[in-house]
Amino acid sequence: MNNSWKKKMSGLTVTMALALIFSACSSSGSGSSTTEGSASASEEGDKEPVKITQVTNWFAQPEHGGQYTALAQGYYEEAGIDMTIEPGGPQVSSMQIVASGKAQFGMGQADEVLTARDNGIPVVAIAAIFQKSPQAMLFHADADIQDFEDLDGRNVYIAPGSGYWDFIKKKYDLTEVKDQTYTGQFVNFIEDKDAVTQSYVTSEPYTLEQQGIETRHLLTYDAGFQPYSNVLFTTEEFLEKNPEVVKSFLAASIKGWNYYKDHYEEMNEFLKERNPDLTLEGMKYGAEQEFELIFTDETESNGLLSMTEERWTKLQEDMYSLGLLKSKEDIGNVFTTEFLPGPSE
Repeated sequence: MNNSWKKKMSGLTVTMALALIFSACSSSGSGSSTTEGSASASEEGDKEPVKITQVTNWFAQPEHGGQYTALAQGYYEEAGIDMTIEPGGPQVSSMQIVASGKAQFGMGQADEVLTARDNGIPVVAIAAIFQKSPQAMLFHADADIQDFEDLDGRNVYIAPGSGYWDFIKKKYDLTEVKDQTYTGQFVNFIEDKDAVTQSYVTSEPYTLEQQGIETRHLLTYDAGFQPYSNVLFTTEEFLEKNPEVVKSFLAASIKGWNYYKDHYEEMNEFLKERNPDLTLEGMKYGAEQEFELIFTDETESNGLLSMTEERWTKLQEDMYSLGLLKSKEDIGNVFTTEFLPGPSE
């Protein structure tokens, strides 16, 4: 656990212990109906499941496969959690929803967590699904591009404010590149054989291939800008008051990802029920592309959904040097791995 969380949680442990003693000695049989303290529902059959909502960062898709699998297979229920998964979307901010208390857990990117905290939003990262971001720079297969420096002088379709693109332009001195606003439509990219567009390796290469467009890509991770992707987060308050709920949530999510890895075609049927716009063929492609970004050497050593202080510190330094952060706070306030089960599970 990060030192800052040790200090907070040690005080919390004493408080909880005293509360339990008072409860045991009380002649009253009444109990609290609040979320706090009810995380042991999986161990005590007489307790009601804890009602929890998690909000993802997009509509249901393979990138969320383990979370939906944990729901479909009953892993959350077994952990004493009555889970609702709300999909994200273009007008949905998981950060704002979690910060407001309308959901207890959210999904976003590591750089978004740092930005949120830099703006006074007290969220804390508790796990990272993608060890390597699926974000990539996509280009036509026959384009003369071998490395990021070859992107200079081209039209690049990119969403404004993309930190990874600011990093790449600075690192590779892309002074002649022409930024074009990314809209999610690929007509201009298809027509311009020299163009480059942002993409996810789990999605757009397949979509374009179905239109007869062959592509290649460069992972932005390989440029050195390396935020964890699909980070699970909660608020400081919820983390302090409900440590057992957090542990149960993460353990069930890990079970979901392990099952999804081995049974993704089966579970994609469930995802399609949640998002009928997806095709089973496209989901199969996405799942097969993402596993090498989720199940890595790091997770082999540290456990699934793991994170390291080194990675978080470097990301913070990169963002600060680009002017994307106003200050650098103690990185131990930003994330914690205390509630992950570790490499054995």
